[in-house]
This record gives sequence, structure tokens and C-alpha cells, in this order.
Amino acid sequence: MGKYRTPKASLDISRRIFLHRSAVMLGGVLLAGPALAAKLGCRPTASDILGPFYRFGAPFRARLAGPDELGDRLVLTGTVFGSDCRTPLPGALIEVWQANHAGLYDTNKPGNFTEVTSFHLRGMLYTNEKGQYEVETIMPGRYPVPPNLPGLEKYAGLTRPAHIHMRVMESLHIPLTMQLYFKGDPFIANDPWAGKKPSLAIDLKQDGKLRRGVFDVVLARGL
Repeated sequence: MGKYRTPKASLDISRRIFLHRSAVMLGGVLLAGPALAAKLGCRPTASDILGPFYRFGAPFRARLAGPDELGDRLVLTGTVFGSDCRTPLPGALIEVWQANHAGLYDTNKPGNFTEVTSFHLRGMLYTNEKGQYEVETIMPGRYPVPPNLPGLEKYAGLTRPAHIHMRVMESLHIPLTMQLYFKGDPFIANDPWAGKKPSLAIDLKQDGKLRRGVFDVVLARGL
């Protein structure tokens, strides 16, 4: 009996099956690649405390500091992304508030207060169609934690590093509250909040009379 030979038709069928399965497998890898990369390397931006000086109802403005405001001028820019770290989120609402150059907020009464009607170094803005934002302000000053704050009594008198508060909200994602710190600030290491959130400390670059910082935000997907 001679050697058995696979008919050409059978070889063609086997080849087509192999190519089809290979294409399916390759397609699965290509589809899973970004998801796998996102799972391994993409993380939502770390959250932080709201702090005692938050006020609701700040006006819509991206320029927090007027021309006569004391302090080094600062411009913050960035992009707000969805949970995949790639999809920009247009129309995300950002609230920003901070102390002035001397470490003072627009009222010296901590808490959710309403007795002051003006808003100083506070504002709200929406990201543009590319999910980008830009805030013009000044470098905030450091300040000691006020005494007798509920839950924070043990930190009274502790000098906080310079920081800017931000809240970011978008309808399909979980709202994020955070504080932006600045690398090189000597008070970060011993701060009970900043010291545990190194990802929230940003580099600043000098651009003439301006300092510029870039911080991208990643929101976690809501249920």
C-alpha cells in the first residue's frame, strides 16, 4: 500500500480553518491589548480630603486671580480622561479653590459657610471639546491647620504644603475630590495627606514671569 496523501481539497479547507482561527485569535489579542494595558497601567486619579474651606456656588471663571492679586502667577493645564486613560471627557465640571499667597482663604471661618457672598480665588469651569482645562491663578501660600476642626484636632497647628483644591465631575463617572501639590515643597513629607499621595504632586516650569504646571485627571467609571 502506498503512502496516504491528503487530498488537495482537504488541505485547502484545513488552511482556511487555520487562517480563520488565527485571525480570530489575533483580533482577540488586538482587542484585549488596550484593555489589558489599561488594567495594568491605568489608574484613576487619587482622591484627597475636601478640606474645611470648600464653598458651594463659586462663579464660572477660569481666571481665579485678577491682575492686582499678590503672588507668583501660575497656569495649570491638563486633560480629563475617562477610566481607560485615553478617552477625553468634554464638558466635565471642575471646581477650583485655594488660599492666597499668605495662606488665607476668602474667609477665616472653616466649614460650609454662607455668610460671605463674594468669592475670592474660587471658580468653576467646563472642559472643552477635547476634555482640556486651563486655570490662571497664583501660587497658594502655606498655612497651619486651624484648631478645633472636627476630626482633625490632632493636626492643629501643622503647616500644610502649598496646594490647590479641585473637584471634577462628569455624568457617567464618579466625582473626584483632590488637592494638587508641588514637587520640592519641604512640607509634603510630613503632611498626613500629601505625604501619602505622591501622584498628586506636580512639577512646575518657569515660563517668563509665569509658572506652568500640567496635571491630567482620570475619573473612575460610575455604575
